[in-house]
Formats: sequence, structure tokens, C-alpha cells
Amino acid sequence: MKWTDIIGHKEQVTMLRHMESSRRMPHAVLFAGPKGIGKNLVANVTAAALLCSDQEERPCGRCHSCQQISYGSHPDFLLIVPDGTNIKIEQIRMLQQELSMASFSGKRRVCIIDGAELMTTQAANSLLKVLEDPPGEIIFLLLAANKQMLLTTILSRCMVIAFQPLADELLAQDLMAKGYLPETSEVAARLSGGRMGIALALLEPEGLALRNQALEMIQNLMDSKLETVWHSAGVLEKMERNDILEFIKYVTYILRDILLLVTGQGKQLLFNIDAKEDLCEVADMWSERRLVTAIRAVESARRALLANANTRLTSEALLIRIYDLAREV
Repeated sequence: MKWTDIIGHKEQVTMLRHMESSRRMPHAVLFAGPKGIGKNLVANVTAAALLCSDQEERPCGRCHSCQQISYGSHPDFLLIVPDGTNIKIEQIRMLQQELSMASFSGKRRVCIIDGAELMTTQAANSLLKVLEDPPGEIIFLLLAANKQMLLTTILSRCMVIAFQPLADELLAQDLMAKGYLPETSEVAARLSGGRMGIALALLEPEGLALRNQALEMIQNLMDSKLETVWHSAGVLEKMERNDILEFIKYVTYILRDILLLVTGQGKQLLFNIDAKEDLCEVADMWSERRLVTAIRAVESARRALLANANTRLTSEALLIRIYDLAREV
């Protein structure tokens, strides 16, 4: 595990390497950015560098410490992840107990808290006490997809490093370097929003299942039979809410691609480049005005679902709206 394993995030990596090499790493650093953006990899490489025993290249990837980090067995490397949906106070108490004892090496320790924004209020307050008076030489690396969910008192004690999405071209090139086909790499890069973790998930055998369902639904709604609406609404009702929101995101992407085709923007800007032929066929039935209205309807449904609206009613209303717009003259 080395700095060169990290794709992109050059400014963040440069900053972290400088702080590590100059021995000026803050005792608490918050990596903030969307899920799958690469925070976890950067945090693990940083931890490896902080614990590496090499005097010239850290992390070297060769020393005993680096090997232990790779296998997840380093006694001075602590990792906390959500237990279910939250990080509980019992986990922070166990961390406090661990930190009350001397480190294995007699030197520094590193603790990664992944999903830090998912700490319960009690857990966050307990961690705050540790951050205010850290026992011994320990560096905390907090990872959060939504830093606004963290207590302001915890934020104030952390150096915040923000992570931004990677460029589509850079992400696609790295995926191809990993052995994926060019077209599938480009599709995954564009649909992932520049997030390597999400792109790799999309390249799994069933990674594009929800996208494919969304495309099929849009195609079926072009049919003249209203029964398609009720069938599609029934399918959505059986999904988990997170899956429905993901499904709706793909509907937005598909309608956005159709809009590009209708307005003559060219196929090179499409997200769903692997489905361009299907999209071209559907585009003949739409106008720019109706597509803009449809995209607004999808966004309205997304906000309603985030506000815990009834899944069946919201889905039916959205599908009927798209169905009607597809036939409007």
C-alpha cells in the first residue's frame, strides 16, 4: 500500500505527504467527501505512512509494519466502522480502553473512524473527550460522507480535507488499466459521478441492474398501454427506499441523455453511451420542453421520497406524469 496506489486527489495527497514527512500531522484529520470517492484508500495509505518504520520512503510497503497494515493486523492501527447503521457509544468506550494502555511499539498509534457522521450523539460526545485530551501519541483519521452531520465541536477539533470527484477521463483510464473494457469503463466512470468505489461496484456482474431497469421502464412507458404504469409502480414498491432513490437517479440520467440527443448536443456527452441506440429510438418521441418537464417531475419525486412520502403513490404519480408527457403533442 503506497501513495502511488491513489488515483487523482493530487492536492490532498501532497498535503498529507508533506505533513507526514515533516512530522506535523494534526492529531485529528477529517476526510470529507461523497461515498466511494477514495477517502478510505487515502486514509489507509496515510495510516501506513504514519506507522512505517522505513527512514526514507513511507509507506515503503516492505517493512513489517506495512505488511501488518496490509493484513489488518497492526496492533497500533485501530479501525472503527458502523455497527449496523450507527457507531455506538460502546465502540468508543472500547477505543478509550484500548488507548488507556501503552502502544505496542511504544510510539504513535493511528485510528481510522469510517462513517464518522454515523456516530450516535452519545458516541460523538464520548469521542469529543478523547479529541480534547488524547492519551499518548495518537492520530485520528475521521471519514465522513456528510460532514454537516458531525457535531460542530468535533469539526472544530479536526483539520478538514475535502475530496472532490475524479475527472471521467482519469477514472476511465484507470479502470481500463485494471483490465476493464473501454466502453464499460467509460460508462462506469460517467455514471459513478467520478467516484472510484462506485465505478468498481457498477462493473460488478449485476452492477448496472438498476440502470437497466430504469432504461427498460422508460422504453416501456412509450407503449400505449397504461398497464405498464401499474406494473412498474408495483416493481418500485417492492424495492428498498435507497434502491428506489438510486433507480430514480438513473431515470434522471436517461432523460438527460435523451434531452442531449433531442437538442443535437451529440452522443459524446451521453452518460449511458452503451445504450445510445436505444436512447436514439426513444428520443424521436420527445420534445425539449416535455423532457425538461419530465426531469423536473423526477426531481420532485426524489425530494418527496427523501421526505418519507408514500412509495407507491409517489411512484405512480411520477410514472403517470412521464407516460402523459411522452404522448403530449
